[in-house]
Parts: sequence; C-alpha cells; structure tokens
Amino acid sequence: MPNKHDLSSAETWPGPGQLPSLRKRPNQTRSRALVDAVAQACLQILDEAGEEGLTVARIAEVSGAAVGSIYQYFPSKDAIVAMLYERVLDEESERLLQVRQCVVGLPLPTALREILANIIRVELRLFNLSQSFHLRHHAALHLGMWRGPYQTANEFIEATWLPLLQMRAHEISTPHPELAAYMLGQGLRGVIRSVLQDIPEQLEAPAFLDSLVAMAIGCLRPQESGDWQKNA
Repeated sequence: MPNKHDLSSAETWPGPGQLPSLRKRPNQTRSRALVDAVAQACLQILDEAGEEGLTVARIAEVSGAAVGSIYQYFPSKDAIVAMLYERVLDEESERLLQVRQCVVGLPLPTALREILANIIRVELRLFNLSQSFHLRHHAALHLGMWRGPYQTANEFIEATWLPLLQMRAHEISTPHPELAAYMLGQGLRGVIRSVLQDIPEQLEAPAFLDSLVAMAIGCLRPQESGDWQKNA
C-alpha cells in the first residue's frame, strides 16, 4: 500500500519565509537522496507514532542517516517538518489551479462550495500532518499565498478574490465588494482555523461546509431591506 504522504518527487527550494529552513541546499544526487530519506522517515514516524515519537534520533534510525549528517542540512526537528509542509503546499498549489479553472461558469453557490471544500480539505491535510506545527505556523501555511508574488494578505485578496467577485458582479448584491472579498479570503479561513483548534472533529461535517457557504453567500448577498436588523 503506498504511503499517503509520499512526496519524494516534489521540489521545494527555497522555502518561503517564516518557516524553519534548511542550513544549506542539497545540490548533489547523494545529498538530495539523504534529504529525501530524512523526509520519508519523518512522515513514517508521524504516521506510526505521532508527534510524540518524532525525534532526530528516531529519524536517523529509520532513515539510515547519521545524526550528524541530518544536522548538516536541518538545524532542528521543526526544519524537517517544515520541509514536509513545503512539499505538501507545492503539490496543493498545482491542484488549486485546477480548482480555479473548474469553477469557471458554475453558479455562484456551487463555485463557492467547491472552493471552500478544497480549502477545508487542504487545511485538514496540513493539520493532520503535525497538529502542533500547523497551529504554531498557521499564518505561513497559506495555500493561496504560497510562493505567490504577494507581500500582504491585502495584495492576495486584491489579486484573487476581488477579481472573482468582479467577474460575478451580476450574481452579487453587496455594496462593499472589497470587504466581502476580504471576508471570503481571510475571514472564513480564520473560522476554519478556529474549528481546527477548538473542535477539529467538526471540520469534515457536511453541516460545517454548509455553514461556510451560507456565510459566504451572506457576505455577497446581504438583505438589502434590513428586515433581519428590525426583527433582532
């Protein structure tokens, strides 16, 4: 049975800022093989023993690499885990492009459901890889901004979510598209993170996705009459 985390073919150099990084880049075939062996050993240990069982000594034992050789490339255990996240995000970035293409022409609620379902799936994959690492470095593990030309969240929103809303202007009624774009791009991601931290068992519940879609539609199609405010 293939390893569900098998990412040995991914190229991830250099890793984006904010994540622990390698001491040096493996340029030769032998050094690349060592780094890949360390990565696969780390994944195997996480699968079998969880974060509690992940130590550099155990990684050396499983990978067959000397502890000293590991430290030539990785300054810490977190740097090894960070490399795994980089590989996952590189892989998911390719898939994200496919999702964006697939939602073109779909009705707005359907498109939002596909986009949000993919975000949930990716966040759950990242969370399950190493829960403590994911929560500590969540801000840096932003799929939409991964290796993109964006320096800030606002730049990301203006380049991705806002154009999406502008193309679908005939389907939305909000007088504040910039704010709505921010809520979709960052606000809902914050909700997902809170669920991961507080009630992770709910992340895969159909009701959670339904609620996110409803929140997104509420941002884009607010009740113009204000009846809900009058009845509050």
